Amino acid sequence: MQLLDIHTHHLPLHPEQAIFNYSPEMLVVELPTYCSVGIHPWHLTADNIQQKWDWLMLAAHHPNVLAIGEAGLDKAVDVPFDLQMDVFKRQIELSEVMELPLIIHCVRAANEIIELKKKIQPHMPWIIHGFRGKKEQALQYIRHDIFLSFGERYQDDVLRIVPIDRLLLETDESAIEISLLYEQAALIHSLPVENFSIQIQQNINAIFWGR
Repeated sequence: MQLLDIHTHHLPLHPEQAIFNYSPEMLVVELPTYCSVGIHPWHLTADNIQQKWDWLMLAAHHPNVLAIGEAGLDKAVDVPFDLQMDVFKRQIELSEVMELPLIIHCVRAANEIIELKKKIQPHMPWIIHGFRGKKEQALQYIRHDIFLSFGERYQDDVLRIVPIDRLLLETDESAIEISLLYEQAALIHSLPVENFSIQIQQNINAIFWGR
């Protein structure tokens, strides 16, 4: 089986098909075949950051880890933005040091994400997960070589204009089957699902295995 789902919060029935998002808040005894590890901006406080960072530094070295994240910025939550920014920058640096792609949570902070991308010029791929934005925002991310991952909810006309070589799919917190998302996205792109899946798999191989 092939890796299909680049971001899920549910322990996958077929672990080799999905990247499970593992965070310090979870009590998972054994990591699945593939996972990402990161500090989500929702869960940050000045008092807990050191404990979370110590956990992340240890977890990032696990052989099953394929990405750092989800990390990011969220202006819709009551967490100091300067604290979010500091921790996000540290995770960008960790992504570069570990040579792992970065899975990004972004709410109302697209400009800040893009400014950081321009300033830091990272070597590792950046992925905006669960993208639900408009065409203009999608094109802005694409112009700065940022991948977009779509989940269950999105605007069809936005997914349609995203170049297939910048596109990924995920289930996130949804219970939907990833195969159904592939079928829907292939239909929107007017491609046979087999051809569509081959291209997405090429994206996944390049991002997570550098091949």
